[in-house]
Amino acid sequence: MNECFLLVNDKVQVTNGMAIFKSMSNMYFRKVMLLLISCVVSVSLCYAHNSGLDLNSSNSPSSLHFSDVEFRISGTSNVRDWKVVSDSMGGTIRFGPAFTDPDENSDNPGNWIEEVYLYIPNHSLDSGNAVMNQTMNNSLKSETYDKLEYRMVNIEDMSASNSYDERSFVVNGVVSAAGSEHELKHEVLVLLVSEDTFRISGSFDLNMTDLDIAPPTFMRGALTTTDAVKVDYNFTVNR
Repeated sequence: MNECFLLVNDKVQVTNGMAIFKSMSNMYFRKVMLLLISCVVSVSLCYAHNSGLDLNSSNSPSSLHFSDVEFRISGTSNVRDWKVVSDSMGGTIRFGPAFTDPDENSDNPGNWIEEVYLYIPNHSLDSGNAVMNQTMNNSLKSETYDKLEYRMVNIEDMSASNSYDERSFVVNGVVSAAGSEHELKHEVLVLLVSEDTFRISGSFDLNMTDLDIAPPTFMRGALTTTDAVKVDYNFTVNR
């Protein structure tokens, strides 16, 4: 028997006990869910604050968009020249106020570029040859390290072209691949296309062994690649 008695307005009423139980259970469930949602939101906001993410900034990592990516690694071998290309890129770039505000201290490199972290997914690299692609991914240890990475350390020098919208920077940074890192210095050209659009290009020389990568061989050693490679990049980023 599921009946129970309630005192309502000084009158005894008979009601269904299971209905009361279900109503109370639904109310409890809603309160628990609201509490859980509140906790998740609070933790997310605390993480963003402690990580230094500017939730109100138009230059936050989530709002960046990379396009027209032209990334190339080229080298040679005892048979012919070779190259691998990618049109995929991601990462974080924080531009300083000097690019859009001439009144800012333009002599301070940190007012131009504050942070750079870029990556190229290994699976996006393509040589046009399936065997070479497989050998390349084996050399890059792609199953464990799935991307090529670059992180800026600091800007050593900068210069302006004839146009205020174009700047050249000598940048110190670290490139990472296959679980190893290598420090390098190279020149980066940044063109301000519009207030929120930048075209960035540059190149640098690198040895595979700088990253503990043995130059690959093919056809049982009949084709051997040289250690030295050149990296070129050109891309547009919108914030």
